[in-house]
Amino acid sequence: MGKETKGALSRRGFVRAAGVSLLGAAAAAGAFGLSGCSTAAAESGLAYETRGGCGDFSETIYTDAFPVKTRSIPVLDVESDIVRQGPVAFELRDIPETEIVRTEETDVLVIGCGLTGSVAALSASDDGTTKVMCIEKMDVGRGIFEGMGVTGGKKMDEAGNVIDKAEMMDRMRHAAYYRVPIDPIKLWGERSPEAADWLQEKFDEGEGQIETFFKAGSPNAHNFDVPQTEISFRSPQWSETTTKNAGGMGIYIVKDLANTLSKRANADLRYNTPAVQLVRSDEGRVTGCIAKDADGYFRINASKGVILATGGFDNNPAMLKAWCRAEDIAHCASWVPTLGTTGDGQLMGLAVGGQMDPLPAAIMNFDFGSPESFYSSNLGITSLVSSGIMVNEQGRRFASEGLPFQARSNAITAQRHYGESTWRVASTTQMGANAATIREKLQPFIDKGWAFEATSLDELASMMEVPADTLKETVERFNGFCDAKKDEDFNRPMEKATKIEGEKYYAIKHQSSILATVSGLVVDYNCHVLDYDNNVIEGLYAAGGASGGFFSGNYPRHIFGPSVGRCVTFGYVSGQNAAQGV
Repeated sequence: MGKETKGALSRRGFVRAAGVSLLGAAAAAGAFGLSGCSTAAAESGLAYETRGGCGDFSETIYTDAFPVKTRSIPVLDVESDIVRQGPVAFELRDIPETEIVRTEETDVLVIGCGLTGSVAALSASDDGTTKVMCIEKMDVGRGIFEGMGVTGGKKMDEAGNVIDKAEMMDRMRHAAYYRVPIDPIKLWGERSPEAADWLQEKFDEGEGQIETFFKAGSPNAHNFDVPQTEISFRSPQWSETTTKNAGGMGIYIVKDLANTLSKRANADLRYNTPAVQLVRSDEGRVTGCIAKDADGYFRINASKGVILATGGFDNNPAMLKAWCRAEDIAHCASWVPTLGTTGDGQLMGLAVGGQMDPLPAAIMNFDFGSPESFYSSNLGITSLVSSGIMVNEQGRRFASEGLPFQARSNAITAQRHYGESTWRVASTTQMGANAATIREKLQPFIDKGWAFEATSLDELASMMEVPADTLKETVERFNGFCDAKKDEDFNRPMEKATKIEGEKYYAIKHQSSILATVSGLVVDYNCHVLDYDNNVIEGLYAAGGASGGFFSGNYPRHIFGPSVGRCVTFGYVSGQNAAQGV
């Protein structure tokens, strides 16, 4: 019959397998279901499995050195109250046979039906004979994105955009400072053109009239220039609502793919059906999962394989605290469209011995965050704040405002208190002809105390509680750069910059925001999940945000669309491989 999670992971073993010290995991215990796990962190050798040459580890090394509470160990006291808690499906408990109401059979089981899962299920069922079951714990799959990064394909060829694959793969590894294995990036570099062409075929099969097209991006400043790798999506059926919310088109794409999947005779798509744990045989092969629906727990046997396509863990605050940098989550808005991404795939994979990306986890973080649990671009202030300047609580600029989103966000969190008091400062000059419209959309921020309007910089500085002389000096210096068309401090491109002057001055709270985590279970070239000895866990695949080995530390926002490119490519390859037994 095989064994469920219970045989593969003890409570202590979970912490060891996850590669997370109890300093971080203690907070995570509630969400992970590790009741009874000591938080004293007194054992040695538990941070990682101790291997030859690694020496002995002490779980209390930091607290021994700093017996008093100190900000030098920020992860100990960072408690972000703005990241929402989603429904965690994973269960680390012995589920008795008496609770399992039935057993079902399939060839390939796909867990998750967002972008990656719908692609994987379509790919696995393409032959018309492989029986595919795709289960999604929410009532709809997640989808929010704008473009897809690939290294070629028909749309690229038609646009005359030829990419040197070897160069692009090296750019990706360089962005991770080579802290990633070769295979995952090689898989994307070599097979994303094929996956992109295949995706257009699925759109042609669907009802959404979706078309992919090459999208030339704006040149990046500060030597961030890379080859143009992005293709985007359009459909005559999409209303103007898709242009009002960045990434809104992703929802339509996922629905279209899921609709196509639901019409296939050899595919079975189910919503509101969470997977709670994997089943691994005594021989070590993953043979299926225990899932749950309205009738209770049931077993799904998957003869050819299981694909984890559950996304990241951005809606699991405990996992964010355990895996991410403290500054990345301390003061950030949540730009997450659904609550389903709670790390279920990572946790289920870890429970059967899977290897997780090393710490710190990579996240996709943008700026333009507000002190609110969910950031909405509908507040419509982007056109105002993007042309102003960023200042910290001292009233000084700290980075070029022309950096890519990710870099700006990191610069914000590098400020005092992880960017809790950083601002965008602008004036009516930046508003231009749209002053009335922008002012109206700025009002919700003013009402909540997140933005200020003043008739002078002295008045504005008083509202911001920053030194007035410093703020005025900062603005005067920036205005001089506008005249000279040269930023002597941070090398911001100044060709289109305008002076901060006019009838009114504005300051807007400007913090980081999280869209997604992009770290997961390390996979090989065929999307097999690897254990900590880099051996394949037979029968188990991971793709998209649930997979790892692709990013390290940061998401490379200056490279166009690698997250969606990975989702589509790995979903396509994992589905194909599972169906074919590769």
